[in-house]
Amino acid sequence: MSVVGILAYASFVEHEITWGGDPEDVIVTTWGTATIEGLNAWVQEGLADPRYRPGLRVLIDQRKLDWSELSLKDVQQRIELFVSETARLDHARAAVVMGAPVDFGIARMEQAYVELHPELKFEIGVFLSIEKAREWLREEAAQDSPADS
Repeated sequence: MSVVGILAYASFVEHEITWGGDPEDVIVTTWGTATIEGLNAWVQEGLADPRYRPGLRVLIDQRKLDWSELSLKDVQQRIELFVSETARLDHARAAVVMGAPVDFGIARMEQAYVELHPELKFEIGVFLSIEKAREWLREEAAQDSPADS
């Protein structure tokens, strides 16, 4: 595994991106206070990394991120980013782990918006435990076949 680095933004979201793992190809760990700018910053950083490729399995650990400041408009702006990056997000699978039921609800709303956009060819699973998230990524990896690409 290699750690790219820890970045802090004025937006109060801090994150660490670590490449490699099992079953995930990359893990993103976030903490602080969630803002649209901070959330989008780590997505852009990951997409810009030369190790990023279509079909990547991503584990996103947001258990230490406070989502209480996000609004419905913020979630919609986040979906706009996903739509604008649809080609690069191609067939990625993201297992998102939230720390509290209320945050889980916000992440499920984001998941529902993704599902409403058929042009988005990536999948999001939302969980309250790392173990369940990794289990889902393993199941998805086991179902992969060349015909799915």
